[in-house]
Amino acid sequence: MAASNPTGPIGRVSKRIGRYVNHDDVLVRFVSLWIVVASVFTAAWILSYLFFPQGLLRGGNPGASTGYAGSITREFLWLFGWNVGVSLIAIGANTLRSVNTPMGYVIEVVQAPWYGAVWGTGSLAIGTGARIVPSLTVLVERSGPMEITAIVAIVVATRGVMIWHQPSGPRWREEFDRVQSPSDWSLTQREWALLIGGYLLLAVACYREAVAIAQIAG
Repeated sequence: MAASNPTGPIGRVSKRIGRYVNHDDVLVRFVSLWIVVASVFTAAWILSYLFFPQGLLRGGNPGASTGYAGSITREFLWLFGWNVGVSLIAIGANTLRSVNTPMGYVIEVVQAPWYGAVWGTGSLAIGTGARIVPSLTVLVERSGPMEITAIVAIVVATRGVMIWHQPSGPRWREEFDRVQSPSDWSLTQREWALLIGGYLLLAVACYREAVAIAQIAG
């Protein structure tokens, strides 16, 4: 988007969202990206529950073939390790920035509807295989929303770990220029706090999920 000058309602909304998710204040970034990710997750959850075949994504769910690890501790370590790996991929993607958008943001916005569809089609790794009925109660009871919140916190806290920048569009054609090296990276105190808080929340979510899985499978 060469010096993007969006016109029309979609362009204006996109520009406004971009302004908030890329805000200088890390808490504004966090809340804004969380709203975007939660919205696409919820939309995919509801639509897949209503229209997609049950179990549709089970074959494409990497965790679906692993089964129960045998104990809460091992299950927790597996879940936490998996999610830390996902977070590191997202942080690595942040080294690429297209105009103002870190690629880690893109990963989160793409991953969220897939996860929502896993819920809606009953394609979770362990359980009865029944669809998860969309409701606010489910959001509170399950650990998935907590995991999503944690990853969003990690991604927005590490927005500044850029190396390559695409200054203008079209995004599918323009090259990325190297503008920084890892030695140039720095996080503010608030970004460090959000990053550490994100990993602590992720650990809590994974332990909570491990306990729930043990109750079902053990």
